[in-house]
Amino acid sequence: MSEHPLRSRLREFYFGHTQQAIRFQGVLLVLDLLIVGFFIGSQFIAEQSWFWIVDAAIAAFLAVDLFARLFAFGTLQRWLKFPTTWIDLVVLATLLFPAVLHNWGFLRILRLWTLVHSERFWNVLARGRYDDTYVEDLSKAIVTLFVFIFMAAGFTQAFFLGAHPGLNNFVDAMYFVVTSLTTTGYGDITLPTASGRMFSIILMIAGISLFFSVAQKAFAPQRRIAACSSCGIDRHERDARFCRGCGEELPLRGERKRAKASGEEGG
Repeated sequence: MSEHPLRSRLREFYFGHTQQAIRFQGVLLVLDLLIVGFFIGSQFIAEQSWFWIVDAAIAAFLAVDLFARLFAFGTLQRWLKFPTTWIDLVVLATLLFPAVLHNWGFLRILRLWTLVHSERFWNVLARGRYDDTYVEDLSKAIVTLFVFIFMAAGFTQAFFLGAHPGLNNFVDAMYFVVTSLTTTGYGDITLPTASGRMFSIILMIAGISLFFSVAQKAFAPQRRIAACSSCGIDRHERDARFCRGCGEELPLRGERKRAKASGEEGG
């Protein structure tokens, strides 16, 4: 049975590497970046009269994008296999039901994490120049740290606002999170309850790990990113042709990109 022509077209647009597909993915990338920027700034502009209009427009765009990808994948199972789908569904829920899920609006920043971890982002950015490179590796670590800080601040605002006289808004929550993550601990804002102290402990432990991860990637020698099909090691010397662990021949960069693209299409 032949495939629906619209499904083939959408699949090519979303996952292809033709000029048309790259242009389509580039437009989506720009829209995604604008949406992420709006989400980051939403903490400070929520009182503006036009805020809810933009919110509704973003919800409509996300809904269309989600169902277009569902149609491109062909089956619900393939569609639900990807973390980006689940995160976009959560983000869409916070947009459609703000009165119920207003405390969880900070989860929208997860879209930045999925954007930077998507193949579309690195295929389109500088025409794939930074795909599978040191720049991609370091960028993902920095974005992961930023997203964690933003989410932790949102969680602090949602569940501990007013727990301390100095904790009154998102900026205060961000300040508390950063001082906790860096283990600076000025002590001017604290969470005195048992749950607050446990949250602070988790922040400090996570902060050490994430900062160490960024520093490790920033100062470590640049590596070639290519997963070995035999042992799974994915970091090698820049000019390596064979796996440093088992000696298996490594895929060429183009072969790896095609493999990832076909895996995303096939689900």
